[in-house]
Amino acid sequence: MMPIPKKLLIHKVLHERINKKDRWGAVEEADTTEVTKVRIEPINKIARDKNNAEIQLEAILFFDCKNSRPAGFKFAEDDVISFGDNKYRVQSVELLYDGEKLHHYELGLVKGA
Repeated sequence: MMPIPKKLLIHKVLHERINKKDRWGAVEEADTTEVTKVRIEPINKIARDKNNAEIQLEAILFFDCKNSRPAGFKFAEDDVISFGDNKYRVQSVELLYDGEKLHHYELGLVKGA
């Protein structure tokens, strides 16, 4: 399968991975990385969280394993994605394969991280 074309990967985002929270849940320490050559599309989809509660997804982020940067980047649930004036929390991480190898990630995002 061909990689997602670069001409479609027009966005860049800031990715924050929370390393440490205080006892009240406020972020004390986070790693921030600029992620480029991705695509964010608005979406209106209902998903379920770990507790089987319904969650309204606001956007989906596509990260191509060949063309997006930084190469080999890993995502996790509850990471924070900043795009424009919006902050999103990663609700779901889908790894999509093209047979034997990882082709791209699709991240389900909810507003209000």
